[in-house]
Amino acid sequence: MQNIGLIGLGNAGRPMAQRILAKGYRLTVFDIDPDSVRRAVEIGARAASSAAQAVQEITITLLPSAVEVRQAVLGDSGVLMSLESGQTLVDLSGTDPGCAKELQQRLTERQAVFIGGTIHASGAPAVVIPQGRFSIVVGGEKIELTSVAGFLNDVADTVICLPEPWMPKAFKIAIILFATTNSIITAEICSWLTVQGANPKLFLDLLQTTGSTAAASRLEEFMRRNNNDGGALSNSYKDFRQALDVAAKLQIPMPLASMANQIQEMARAGGLQRFNSPAAMGKLYELMTGTDLTHATVDAGKPEAKARERRVVYLGE
Repeated sequence: MQNIGLIGLGNAGRPMAQRILAKGYRLTVFDIDPDSVRRAVEIGARAASSAAQAVQEITITLLPSAVEVRQAVLGDSGVLMSLESGQTLVDLSGTDPGCAKELQQRLTERQAVFIGGTIHASGAPAVVIPQGRFSIVVGGEKIELTSVAGFLNDVADTVICLPEPWMPKAFKIAIILFATTNSIITAEICSWLTVQGANPKLFLDLLQTTGSTAAASRLEEFMRRNNNDGGALSNSYKDFRQALDVAAKLQIPMPLASMANQIQEMARAGGLQRFNSPAAMGKLYELMTGTDLTHATVDAGKPEAKARERRVVYLGE
């Protein structure tokens, strides 16, 4: 079995450590929180005293943002201090495309391999990651991706490979833009219908009956907002800021995303940052319109996800 290093034992890092160890890999971990490291050691990991000491054949960073990743990789006692030629760094953190491009350049100078990636899970990380019911999207040259695909597919049920290390970061942010903007307009529509005396559930029935499956699916997703699925609004806000920062550097306008970001600002100011995006938008529009949207919800229960055949998929070859 390969030696794996894991830097970051937060909401996704803790269950990732559990999953890696359960699959029989030797794991070395580092986190700035000693208690998180201690808990990982209790289940079989080896503790490192710095990010540099956590470096192994394959090293994973799983941190909140580019700030923490740059410190862990490029800072004092960072990964670059001990990364050797031919070793691989897989960044699954919540970083932006610019950070991925920077890390790729710095690791190439050291003749090491950089793979950018993201985690995609349909439920709470603490539940789905230990069970392997999630996907990992990675980007890089095919020969480099192939060298780590076996390990990644042993951990996650699906590994999706893209041609460039920055692409998983950009696509993950694009997913958040889609989802959050949809939550905002759906909350607005539900308020608009409710004020007129129309039950949004009846609107959902209409969409399903007429075969408007795409619109019905978006509305039903919003109505299932009383669950714990999806990232908190605070994470969505971070992704929007990253998207707008990239747009500013590229000098392209994103007026809709800018407006959606301002609406998220309102929700954050209202203390809704820990809610998932549909729930936060539903509560925000209740406050703004004086409308009770509690009737515009459906059963939040989700069927148990079926085990999927393990697979590695290459896109954009």
